[in-house]
Amino acid sequence: MINLLFCGNLKVKNGILLCLLSMIKHTKSPLNVYIFTADIRELDKNYIPITQKDIKEIEKIIKSKNILSNVTIITLGKEFNEWVISSKNKLSFYTPYTFLRLFSVKLSVLPDKFIYLDTDIMINGDIKNLFDIDISNYELGVVLDRYGKIFIKHNYFNSGMMLINKKMIIETNLFEKVKELCVNKKMAFPDQTALNKCAKKVLYLPRKFNEQGKIKNDTIVHHFCKRIKWLPFFHTINIKPWQIELVHKKYKIHNYDDIYNEFKNILIEN
Repeated sequence: MINLLFCGNLKVKNGILLCLLSMIKHTKSPLNVYIFTADIRELDKNYIPITQKDIKEIEKIIKSKNILSNVTIITLGKEFNEWVISSKNKLSFYTPYTFLRLFSVKLSVLPDKFIYLDTDIMINGDIKNLFDIDISNYELGVVLDRYGKIFIKHNYFNSGMMLINKKMIIETNLFEKVKELCVNKKMAFPDQTALNKCAKKVLYLPRKFNEQGKIKNDTIVHHFCKRIKWLPFFHTINIKPWQIELVHKKYKIHNYDDIYNEFKNILIEN
């Protein structure tokens, strides 16, 4: 059983669906999927939570590949909302829904080891190869950040994919330290920077487990992060997996066309 965690609101439901469609293409293992959500419309009217009804189709699809797979949605309430409101990073370029993962180790329902994934990720190989990595002596298994390792710090990691050791994080109090830092200090990359500052027992994994640039032959986790383009002038580009026409036109990526066709059919049927 491969344990997975996604966090977000209704807006990223299609991102989760695409990620899981690409995942079940490459693995025979059952998936134990957790989705954290919250209703924080007091911050933004678009921060609408995902509901059980919204994930019904997602669970049906992954069960069609392996009947043992399941999806559990968990809505965080008052404690999370009050914490977000009190944080100096509640309004930034990044959605406050990423903070949901910091509450994961407090919930007994989550297993001791799981993979956290951002919702702008596609899978290009068997995710079991990542999940089976031994991190019993580490808090996190991570991959260096494509730009952060150059512009911030040589060992600055990207938090869009994290292999998480729940027991160790409880022992070191890592996520509580990160939450405290996020409340008190304004940061450009809020909990990612805080995780980099506070995590002490980190296992750095090969780039193939969080490829943030062009897809390679050995890529397993393909992360559609914001990219820097230097020519013909300096600018950034931020295309997500569900922006199919732009993925084709700008990135020239057609690796996922079979997934995209299945995705389109699902949207039509529903």
